[in-house]
Amino acid sequence: MKCGIFLLLQSPGMRPSQETYDHALEQGVLADQLGFDYIVAAEHHFSSYGFLPCPQLLIPILAERTQHIRFSTAVVVLPLRNPIQLAEEIAMLDILTKGRVEVGFGTGYQQYEFDRFGVKLEENRAMFEEALELITKLLSTENVTHQGRYWRLPETTILPRPITKPHPPFWRATSSVSTMAWSLAHGLKVITGGTASSMDRIINNWHLFQEAVELAQVPWPQEFIIQRGVYVSESEEDAKSMLPHAVWHTRTARGLSANALPVDAGRAMTELTAQVAAEDDPEFLYMDWFFGTPEIVAEKIYRMTQYTGVSYLNCTFNIGQIPHAKIMRSMELFATKVMPHFREYVPDQTAYPRQVDAPDPQGYFAWEEGMPLTFG
Repeated sequence: MKCGIFLLLQSPGMRPSQETYDHALEQGVLADQLGFDYIVAAEHHFSSYGFLPCPQLLIPILAERTQHIRFSTAVVVLPLRNPIQLAEEIAMLDILTKGRVEVGFGTGYQQYEFDRFGVKLEENRAMFEEALELITKLLSTENVTHQGRYWRLPETTILPRPITKPHPPFWRATSSVSTMAWSLAHGLKVITGGTASSMDRIINNWHLFQEAVELAQVPWPQEFIIQRGVYVSESEEDAKSMLPHAVWHTRTARGLSANALPVDAGRAMTELTAQVAAEDDPEFLYMDWFFGTPEIVAEKIYRMTQYTGVSYLNCTFNIGQIPHAKIMRSMELFATKVMPHFREYVPDQTAYPRQVDAPDPQGYFAWEEGMPLTFG
């Protein structure tokens, strides 16, 4: 199982931007030293949910300070970008990272962001598809011409040329069967289930992914990438004390997605977001997310593998405003006491039953039954 860290650069209390970036850079360097596989940077605009408007600028700094770790974006919001310039930037990233970069793309979903860029959210899918087609051609081919609905380009060869052929690996964020299938058929990795997604949704997305692989007529195994909120501590008491940050994250993400979250001078007014019982319940989040001692978190990951063929776990350690020192310690505990249990683990994805025959996902939460910890 591959493991990465997911950088959102959140700051509910609107701490200084310099501090937010310094901490993110330190976490990225530590991830490389601890043996994580990826640093994944998220693009967000205009609110304290995310201080990172351009992952392509952060990655070269991290590449200069690290040795082995790979990088990706999750995601570059294509409808908000000029695909011609973005193709040039991707080629530069490929060179500056010496081939360690991959690029995740998404259609975007936040009306708040689209309105401020003057882009129609209802056209995001059409814009995405044309932009991805153009980027792919520009990176893999010389002398490209393009006459599309949104962009037109006379004969052009972008420079520099990427060193990874035909181009760096691409990811696509989606939970739609048809879009997953199209992505798989075209050689894209699929990332599904954001940090705020419940385990029940992740399990459901796994079954949709099974359908997509069949529809795409591609062979197993396939990379199944998910994201989880993670906080590892020596004590359950400390782990549970960090749950308000998880609650802030879920409520803020939900409010932005529904275009129902007021933002005041950049600060997400999360306290005004309508509450939802399960998502805002700290007890539920403690059961659902990867919070706990190393033994408990390892057990949660193990149970997840009983329901899904996850091959890559993207860990969001920096959630809400968890203190930086605690995040660094959480990463160390995960890398030294949790990750080793799964480094050699490769799911037999063909052995998992389809949804109609799958076990009840509630088994993931069966703590009260006194089941022993597998990694206790």
